[in-house]
Amino acid sequence: MARFHFQVSDTEGKIRRGTMEAQSLSDAREIAHRRGYTVIELREVVDGAPEPAIKVQTKSATSRYHTGPAEARAYRPGLLQRLQDLFPVHTVRAVMAVLIVVGLVWMVAGWRTPGARNPGSGPSRAPATPNLTALKLQVEGSVEVVGSSSLGDVQITVDLPEIPYQQTYDWTKLKHPRPGHFLVDVEFESTRKARQLIVHARKPGLGEASTEVIRIIPQGGKHTNLKLVIKPGKPS
Repeated sequence: MARFHFQVSDTEGKIRRGTMEAQSLSDAREIAHRRGYTVIELREVVDGAPEPAIKVQTKSATSRYHTGPAEARAYRPGLLQRLQDLFPVHTVRAVMAVLIVVGLVWMVAGWRTPGARNPGSGPSRAPATPNLTALKLQVEGSVEVVGSSSLGDVQITVDLPEIPYQQTYDWTKLKHPRPGHFLVDVEFESTRKARQLIVHARKPGLGEASTEVIRIIPQGGKHTNLKLVIKPGKPS
């Protein structure tokens, strides 16, 4: 009978090592197979010769430096390893350092910028500007005060009720194309459109007068030949 050193794998994949006695190498292999083992290594032990140290697998079967009884598989290096194979180590490290710095700068800029875009959100929009209508209005008319020839303290009021807008002018500060007449220029912008105009004339302590409602276009225009007669006794 001869002694044989064996290294086998059982049905659970565990590695078993030891020695057995058999008539020959083929008998030893047959004994291992009958016990359900997969033979990894099988050799005869020579009397007086020391048994070599058994190598223990320390690397994965997919490792570049694989050793051991398991069958080596195709080695697939990771991204970092592939970069290191293509470029020197110091170059890879420098590129990674630059990418880290750029990422930090981008995050700091996002924190400091109010209203920055969140993931999944759209670009920021400026607030909508309301539509403004420009109005340029010129009003020309005359004022008559019954029972008085003095117009120095008369006040003229331009009224645009739809905006609403009211502006009162002292007679002495108005333009006077000819005696007893006044000229008022009104110019502004509004989100509302003016379509009605009323002009009031008032003499403190005596009375006031108003025109009928005058239809105008939203842009204003010229309105002339208005006549206002202030009669005593009308509330002022």
